[in-house]
Amino acid sequence: MAWMYEAKPYSHAEWAHSNLENYRFSKAARTQSEAIRNQAIELVEDRKARTNRTQADASLKLHERAKDIRTWKKDLQRELEELTHETAELNKTRRELEHARSQAKRPEEIVNHCIAAREYRVGVDQVTDSVQAAMKAEMKEIKRIQRALGQHHDDIEGQILDNEAIMAKLKVDLRQKTEALDIDKTCFTLENDSHEIEVHPGVHEADSTRSNPQGWIKYSDKNIEDATKAKFKSNELRGNVSGLLSSACLEMMTAWSICNRSFKERILETEETHSLLNVNLSATIQEIADLDDHINIIKQGLKEKRPPLKVAETRLAFRTHRPNIEACYDTPHSKLVDEVVEINDSVSLLTTKLNEAEDARAMLIKARTALRQDIRVKDNSLRIDQEKCMAQRLRFPYNQRCSRECSYKWCQNIANFMMAKTAENLHLADNNLRQYDGGHAA
Repeated sequence: MAWMYEAKPYSHAEWAHSNLENYRFSKAARTQSEAIRNQAIELVEDRKARTNRTQADASLKLHERAKDIRTWKKDLQRELEELTHETAELNKTRRELEHARSQAKRPEEIVNHCIAAREYRVGVDQVTDSVQAAMKAEMKEIKRIQRALGQHHDDIEGQILDNEAIMAKLKVDLRQKTEALDIDKTCFTLENDSHEIEVHPGVHEADSTRSNPQGWIKYSDKNIEDATKAKFKSNELRGNVSGLLSSACLEMMTAWSICNRSFKERILETEETHSLLNVNLSATIQEIADLDDHINIIKQGLKEKRPPLKVAETRLAFRTHRPNIEACYDTPHSKLVDEVVEINDSVSLLTTKLNEAEDARAMLIKARTALRQDIRVKDNSLRIDQEKCMAQRLRFPYNQRCSRECSYKWCQNIANFMMAKTAENLHLADNNLRQYDGGHAA
């Protein structure tokens, strides 16, 4: 193995060449290294400047983004506040409608009460008169208004739900923008020497975005547009309800007034008929009394005819016992026969007249019974119309509020209407009808 330790023989030229190669290689390496150092310095400076510019541009973009978020947030907050206020007003309108619907039941109850009371009319007074037609028209008007109030109530309920849904979206949008603004403000304040910074490898490669700028703007713009439409529709609904409350009060009170006038006319007509019936009853009773006197006279006349008839017939009977030729048809016999015939004829005439008088009396009794029955019927009808119907209608429901402190538009409209009518001397509750209320009308 000794041969392994033997030096390999090189020539001097090879040795010198090797040294020169080493010199050239080291020089080339140094040159390359120096170039790399110069390039590195330039690259570092360039990248530092570019990084600073990029960071400054990113900070500017963050600042602009935060400014945009603040603008949108301000708009969203304004829309939320306005829609919240509009929804609160809509809730007030809903309460107005609920109050109006409850109050609209009051005249309906009165009309039903009057219809039920008039079912107790009897006899010929069970007639479909102008009062029935007026109450039917009033009930139809009440039902129509109740349906309108109910429809508007349903519309407002639906609009309130829509408003609340839109407000929920606005709140979500505001909350998200607040969170995004806080994040961007934090990002804007971060600097190279901040303690919060650290390396997050691969964070730039992970796509955590869920929208683009156009979609971001469109989302908030859609929320604002929906809020604006909801405010407009809510305001329109409130205006419609306000108009309905005013017109409904006027229309219902007009129908109430027409029905009251029909009651008044019917009561006056019944009173006139009642008065005429009493006049006829008095005349009939007087006629019965007069006829009774005449019947007694006829009966007395018949009674007075019996003795003369007995005398004449007895005379004839006695003369039948005359013997043989003495039974002559002489003048006395002829006269007695004529007397009997005459008296019987008088009795027959008086009896006929008595029968006629008694038949007439029976008719008068029947007429008296019919008149008294009809008067009872009219008394019953007047009691129903005056005491059971008009007494209720005069006190209730229009000429008094549901309470003194009531501030709802329905009651205010009624109060204003009544004051206006009173000022014009056209109060719907006619003063001459108050007598039927026993002085207790409100």
